[in-house]
Amino acid sequence: MQIDKSIIEHYRLSGEEVHQTLSSYTPVSMDAGEFFLKQGKVSDAIAYISKGLLRAWFYNDRGEEVTSQFFPEGSLVMSLESFNSQIPSKENITAITACELMIISYQRQKELYDLVPAWNQICRDLADLNSRQMMERAERFQTMSASGRYQLFCKEYPQVLLHARLGDIASYLGVDIATLSRIRRRK
Repeated sequence: MQIDKSIIEHYRLSGEEVHQTLSSYTPVSMDAGEFFLKQGKVSDAIAYISKGLLRAWFYNDRGEEVTSQFFPEGSLVMSLESFNSQIPSKENITAITACELMIISYQRQKELYDLVPAWNQICRDLADLNSRQMMERAERFQTMSASGRYQLFCKEYPQVLLHARLGDIASYLGVDIATLSRIRRRK
């Protein structure tokens, strides 16, 4: 795992702070289908994805899986509300492919805030970014057609198209699998 040079420069992290950060993470491998987090459990870790793909999902009122988020390589995996508030998660997070993760525990993250004060701001900025992304996604559901959402998804997540099940993509886009199949045939 490496810290992006722009983050080091923007938050003015010293060499020691970079070392403290990197030494706080532990490498973990996951098999496809394995749970990173189960609904009802408190999220006690954040992971950086070095390799692989995960997805967050929950059951709707009909007992169907609904995909709420995909986590491709290079992203952070967490259930934000569960991790920050230490409350049971409303979602599941599972590996779609075999994954290589770098994990930091909730306790170690709290210690890192004291060791590297810049992480307080970095995490606030990440939470703001996550909030903006959720607002943009909600706006897309209200303003874009299903076909437009699929085209944007293809552009933003080409690696997900290679590994995720069609039903998972359909639920993420808010359409049924038959509608997604029609959209894909027209493309």
